[in-house]
Amino acid sequence: MVDRAREMESVGAMLLAVFRYRELVRSLVLRDLRLKYRGSILGFFWSLLNPLFTIGVYWFAFTYIMRTSIADFAFFLLLGVLPWTFFVNATMMSTGSIAEGGALLKSVAFPRAVLPIATVLFNLAQFVLTLAVFVPIMMLAYRVPISGPMLLFPVFLALQVTFTIGVALLLSCGTAFFRDIRHLLEVTLALLFWLTPIVYDLATAPESLRMPLLLSPMSSFVLAYHEILFRGAWPGPELWYVALTYAIGGIVIGTAVFVSVQGKLAEQV
Repeated sequence: MVDRAREMESVGAMLLAVFRYRELVRSLVLRDLRLKYRGSILGFFWSLLNPLFTIGVYWFAFTYIMRTSIADFAFFLLLGVLPWTFFVNATMMSTGSIAEGGALLKSVAFPRAVLPIATVLFNLAQFVLTLAVFVPIMMLAYRVPISGPMLLFPVFLALQVTFTIGVALLLSCGTAFFRDIRHLLEVTLALLFWLTPIVYDLATAPESLRMPLLLSPMSSFVLAYHEILFRGAWPGPELWYVALTYAIGGIVIGTAVFVSVQGKLAEQV
């Protein structure tokens, strides 16, 4: 038996192999989408209920109990909760993409990175569909005008997806060796939620904390969505620097680590 995955021992070779297997990635994403809603009466609308419930709870708590000063707070929340939910679901699912795929890894020759990447793209598909439903409704409800900065939304979304894929590659191979990573990730994500300006405006935080909060992994992306879609403003250079750093650093580190251990993954699952 020859493990053809061992032939992909460089970052470039692995990325090229994943591109060649793009039809497999597409098939895995479509399969997961069909399985998620198979036998369900409401189907895709279940994906809308979870963020809608979350947004409703935080909107009530921060509007009527904590008395936030942010106008159109529901729209502000939406632009933070949806990308955060995409990131959380993608990273949590990626921890099992390799660890739970032992039979497939040992029986079929294909780039191992396909599994975590397909997981991220599956959650991206749900994220985009949810955005397509909620954002136009919110923009009409709050009379948000169309503006030039909105053209940058796909750019920052691409940066977030790149960063998320890098994290997913790192977590997927790490969990294959250390199962405790999945439980540690749950705790880490709970902490990062409050270190990301999702339910509060970064400008209201103490000045000494603004830079540390900005450097939280998801902050630059959430802040960029707020600037582009909520305020109709161009993101500042600091948002570009942080977002680019996380996107490039995440994909480079995640891919490099994955390449270095992918030959041992079949032995660990």
